[in-house]
Amino acid sequence: VFGTSARAVAPLASKAAVNLIAFTNDRTAAAKGTFVFGFLPEDRVRRVVSYAVSQGLKRFAAFIPNGSFGDRIAADYAKAVGDAGGVLVTTQRYSRDPSSATEAVKQLGNYRQRRAALLAERQRLAQQGDAESRRALKRLEKKETLGDVPFDAVLLLETGQSLRATAPLLPYYEIDTRKVRILGIDDWSSRALRREPTLAGAWYAGPSPAAYTDFAKRFAAVYKVSPHALAALAYDVTAIAAVKGGRGAGGFGLDQLTVESGFAGSVGLFRLRQDGLVEHRFAAVSYTHLRAHETEADL
Repeated sequence: VFGTSARAVAPLASKAAVNLIAFTNDRTAAAKGTFVFGFLPEDRVRRVVSYAVSQGLKRFAAFIPNGSFGDRIAADYAKAVGDAGGVLVTTQRYSRDPSSATEAVKQLGNYRQRRAALLAERQRLAQQGDAESRRALKRLEKKETLGDVPFDAVLLLETGQSLRATAPLLPYYEIDTRKVRILGIDDWSSRALRREPTLAGAWYAGPSPAAYTDFAKRFAAVYKVSPHALAALAYDVTAIAAVKGGRGAGGFGLDQLTVESGFAGSVGLFRLRQDGLVEHRFAAVSYTHLRAHETEADL
């Protein structure tokens, strides 16, 4: 399940000429004959960024927590934006201290500069004192800042309650989420998150909703409970073993496991590569309608 275990077992499996499939998403555990079957975060980053660019978004920002995982995602995001033809405008990092997140989101949206611009404009209009200036001043009464942020989309890494606490900071500090698309790389389809208005219209990368829904229904019909997060991956690996095992010992050879066409799994298409990495075809899912947008070119 974990990368450390996969790396420890891999030499023994290789010595015995046995191919290994691990559920970790640590790409450093991948090697010839050792497949990392967990969902790779960088693949999700690439998927949601490429979809955003295909929809006309060009300027990107990121709001990422500190830590080794954040470091890795920040690097993957910068590469994905560049590869897709976009521009990375800013990346802001923060710790779990609420004051750190507050300060980072202010930096993200140039809050202080835009606030100062608003106050200066109010002062200028007040000094002019003519009817047109008074009307303009009236229109600025309920504004906190002046001008828009310089990006079209922002990546958030949080999930669950942490996401519900972090996402509202954006509009609170004048990042208009009706204009700026929120991007994610985790499943945001839970009922609790659906009640968060800040996320309306957000896009996240995840397994095909249609494929997983079908799997979950079949699983629940048999076991009377909802499947664990790893259940679909375990099912797909077992299905490979069953299909390939029917061909005898040769069915488990690398040439059989790494066929170019890949496999149709319970969370969408996937393909095992010779280097041990596994490509899953992710969907770009709209938070509002939970509608998948997939292209065959992803595999």
